[in-house]
Amino acid sequence: MPRELSRPSGGRRRAAATTVATAVAGLLALTPGAARAADGPISADPSAGAVLTTAPAEVTLGFDAEVDEGQSHVAVLDATGGRLTDAEPTRVGSTRLRLPLRIDGAGDYTVAYHVTFADGTTSTGAYRFSAGTGVAPAPLDDAARQASTNVVVDAHGHGIDGFSAFLLFVDGVVLVVVVALLWLRPRGGRARSLRIDESRA
Repeated sequence: MPRELSRPSGGRRRAAATTVATAVAGLLALTPGAARAADGPISADPSAGAVLTTAPAEVTLGFDAEVDEGQSHVAVLDATGGRLTDAEPTRVGSTRLRLPLRIDGAGDYTVAYHVTFADGTTSTGAYRFSAGTGVAPAPLDDAARQASTNVVVDAHGHGIDGFSAFLLFVDGVVLVVVVALLWLRPRGGRARSLRIDESRA
């Protein structure tokens, strides 16, 4: 007579929970890096709030860690939120990014950045400077800051690389197999049956 399915013992539940927690920790380790605790550049040219008599030919940002050039983006925006250049920044040394640009008129300009470091962490932010106006730039409110950083964050949609995607797939397969083995392993010397007792139907 088919044996009725029974609930896993407390030991099996604990083992399954431990396995799931370990797998989740592994998956989290492979996800894109979190934001850095010490956010923002340690140097900038032009600097935040700078009042320039002439427009700069480039923007340079310096950070306290090695920058991943291919995964980092910097944009300079005009008063309407339009980008002044579609160029991507280049790395200078290991910790600085340089973005050449051309500014034709006077006004307030916003520098927005989304930088990825060699350790996988990221830094995102924005600031303003003025050129040719003789007065300090208008401060960035929360909405303007969010809109500015969205420009570079949206450009950052690289996704997960092929190797990380493969490791995520392998982790998922291993998790399924381990949980299945824990559920189906013999109990009291007899293998667990997956058949339903039809006499109770």
